[in-house]
Amino acid sequence: MAGEWLTLASPKGDVRVFAAKPAGPPPWPALLVIHAVTGITPHIEGLAAAFARDGYLAFVPDLYSNDPGYREHAVEHIELAAHYGKDLAASGALTKFPAATRSAVLKARDWMDHRPSRSYIETVAAGFAALKARPDVRAVAAIGFCMGGRLVGELAATGAALAAGVIYYGGPPKLELVPNIRCPLEGHYASRDEPITPRIPAFAAAMKAAGKDFAYYVYEADHGFSLSPESRSHNPEATRISMTRAKDFLAAKLKPQPLAGAAE
Repeated sequence: MAGEWLTLASPKGDVRVFAAKPAGPPPWPALLVIHAVTGITPHIEGLAAAFARDGYLAFVPDLYSNDPGYREHAVEHIELAAHYGKDLAASGALTKFPAATRSAVLKARDWMDHRPSRSYIETVAAGFAALKARPDVRAVAAIGFCMGGRLVGELAATGAALAAGVIYYGGPPKLELVPNIRCPLEGHYASRDEPITPRIPAFAAAMKAAGKDFAYYVYEADHGFSLSPESRSHNPEATRISMTRAKDFLAAKLKPQPLAGAAE
């Protein structure tokens, strides 16, 4: 897998970044890839490498770089904690799991509830600024999943000069911030995602009223449908269709030059 780990200076300290470069010569369009609650998994690294093969400099900041608590939990326990939500202990949802799994998921939920998640936008903005400052980058777009999808919307709502943004099942930014958005956005959402998908029509209406470009799609699937095939919510058909749409959207806005292979 092509890629390398870099260091990014941010307001929250040095941040690890997984980066994958295209095989062709610069300047490249860059794609800021913002990971889900599960962190930079092998699936996310593979996705970054695939974007590099499509002609993008893929840049994935590790939002948990300075959070030792993240490394105390298995990805599958974080995923279960996210899937069952904040009322995990009271819901009885974990009764079908062994005691050791229940304990591990509850610990992961406690970590999730106490993360400094509202500060992650500062790290994302630092990643965007670093890409914009590179002489080998000609344009920057962003794509994010789950928590990362929310952060794409928040970054756009700061007025960042993105070429485009793709949101996968992430909550929309505050509607009063919609006039700040300067880039076209595309959204991909799940039909079975009660906390997020019902809020999207109001966001779409606010975008239209402000003269902003936003197209979105809802798939018969669960939240997190495009995460790794090992994920409990993975839906291969929704993943295939949505990623085709997302790649077509990004290509239309950034016009990458795809070449075979990607170099470190």
